[in-house]
Amino acid sequence: MIDEIIQLEWQFMQATLHIDGRSKCQDDYENFEKYRLAQFSVYNDEVLESYLYDLKQYQALGRNPITEKYGYMMASSDPVYYETIADQLPVIQQDKLDIINAICQIEVNMKEEFNQQYPILASLSRMTHSYEDEKEETSFETYLRGELLTYSSQSLYLYGKMLVEMMNHKQNIVTEIMKETVKLYGYHNINEAQEKMKEENV
Repeated sequence: MIDEIIQLEWQFMQATLHIDGRSKCQDDYENFEKYRLAQFSVYNDEVLESYLYDLKQYQALGRNPITEKYGYMMASSDPVYYETIADQLPVIQQDKLDIINAICQIEVNMKEEFNQQYPILASLSRMTHSYEDEKEETSFETYLRGELLTYSSQSLYLYGKMLVEMMNHKQNIVTEIMKETVKLYGYHNINEAQEKMKEENV
């Protein structure tokens, strides 16, 4: 199921047109696969099944969720350009926005906890807050919000439910995803990755 999701997302990524032409990440399947695999490995089956259904619906309707995701992100990272494309993006209802904003706040807090616990790894990842956005550097918060804005109401509900369950088990989704990420890059665990990065940056 995860592989099918990644393949569909890659197809959408290839069809996405950027302002300045083709982006480097569109020619880097290896890293794209690793990052998405790490993320989806943390999701439960309910969320994965619902999100896969969303992607198939996008495909059937001739819409591109990756294009829409990056469009939504520009509301913060490039507001001037965003004004020229805003009317081409689906309008999101306020109740859905409220849920997304609540999820983003929870995960931003988790990202801040991760930053404190693993400062070296954090320095190599996205900035945390939307107020830190620049045209070429999009924050964790803005990326997360852009992605969640493309989720169906059902997927969003299941994602929120999953997040609450993780919190009840004292799990930090940001840390859990990074644990999977460093394994895919050859480290045994996140602590080893932190120490190796620390040595390299001394």
